[in-house]
Amino acid sequence: MMRSFKLRLLGVIVLVAVVGLFMQSGQDNRQLVEPVLEYMMDNKYDVGKLISRYVDVPGAVDLTKVLPVSGGTILRQPCEFLDIEHSYGWHWSQEEHKQTFCSGIYLKVKDNTTVKPILGGQVLEITRAANQGTVLIKHDANIYSLYGGLKEILVDKGSNVGEDKLIGRTGESFYLEVRGKDGPVNPQSIFK
Repeated sequence: MMRSFKLRLLGVIVLVAVVGLFMQSGQDNRQLVEPVLEYMMDNKYDVGKLISRYVDVPGAVDLTKVLPVSGGTILRQPCEFLDIEHSYGWHWSQEEHKQTFCSGIYLKVKDNTTVKPILGGQVLEITRAANQGTVLIKHDANIYSLYGGLKEILVDKGSNVGEDKLIGRTGESFYLEVRGKDGPVNPQSIFK
């Protein structure tokens, strides 16, 4: 009995590591992971109850456009997008011939796409440049969001913005960075 438990626990640890790698790669590998999870959840160790908190359950509320950060805080998708150009995390840079860290996410968007804040907050900083304007917003709970690739900025420094307020319009590329009290946070799950 104990040996079987240890083997299953080792299997869960390996599976969690593999799932973590899949999630960081930004690819949808659901077909590979689901059968293994299904097997593990059909046993007497209540792994299913533990995992069901983190895996999509059929018929559950669609959370594709929200991301819980902490304490019930929910982030909203700031704009419509065509594709993810560059995801959060470590990448090999062909230009620099070394690993570089991307602390946000680059999205391919239609020209003139409207952008709204992921949460209400106060505009702390605005940088204006041709198709490269940025807006930094401070939200409650020590969350900051940085919006880049804006060709038009529709807010002023110091103004308070709600979730439905337009903050700008994009060129054909958009950058979003979310920062918490401990540094950058992966915003990728907002854009599934």
